[in-house]
Amino acid sequence: MRTYIKILLLTLAGLLMMTTAAEAKRTPVTFDRAIDGDTLSVKQNGRKKTIRLLLIDTPESKKPNTPVQPYSLEAAKYTESLVNTCDLSIEHDSKGRYDRYKRELVYLYCGDDMVNEQLVRKGYARVGYIYSQKDYLYELQEAERYAKQKKLKIWSLEGYVNEDGEGFNTTKEEREKEVDIVEKIRQALYRIVDSALDTLVKELKKNF
Repeated sequence: MRTYIKILLLTLAGLLMMTTAAEAKRTPVTFDRAIDGDTLSVKQNGRKKTIRLLLIDTPESKKPNTPVQPYSLEAAKYTESLVNTCDLSIEHDSKGRYDRYKRELVYLYCGDDMVNEQLVRKGYARVGYIYSQKDYLYELQEAERYAKQKKLKIWSLEGYVNEDGEGFNTTKEEREKEVDIVEKIRQALYRIVDSALDTLVKELKKNF
C-alpha cells in the first residue's frame, strides 16, 4: 500500500513539474484588438505588437483584393470573445519565433486553454501554414478531424476548405473544382482497393 501511494505521489509530482515547466515557457500579455481570426494585437510590457496564431488559418476578411470569405467575420468575433476577458499568455515554438514573412508566431493561451486549438475544434479555422514550427501539430490535427467529422462552420460548406493546399475556395467555381478533385481521388482509391481485394480473393481461391 505504501509503495502504491509513493508511486502515486511521484506521478503527481512529475505531472506538476511538467505543468510548471510548460507555464514557465509562457509570457503574459494583454489583449488589444483582434485584427482577424488568426491575427491579434496584444500588449507585452506595455508595448503593442502583432502576433499570428501558429499552425492555423482562418478565412480572410481584410486581405487586399480578396472578398470577405465565409466565416471570416465570425472567426474574428469568436477569437475576440475568447481573449477579451481572460488571463492571456503566449508560447513560442521550439523551432523558432518567426515565419518567412517575419511575423511573430505564437500559441496563444486563455488561462490553460490554447486559443489556436479552440478555433480549429469549433470549425472557425483549419490547420495550415506548416513550416518548421510544429510542436502542437498533432493536437491541432486531432481538433481538425473532430470539426471536419461534425461538419462545423468552415467544414459545412462542401469544397470550401482547400484540402489540396492552403487557404479557402471563395468562389462557387473554386469550390466545385475542389469537390471534383476530391471525388476523383476518392474514386481512384476505390479502384485501388477493389483491385487489391480482387487479387486477394484470387490468391485465396488458389490456396483453398
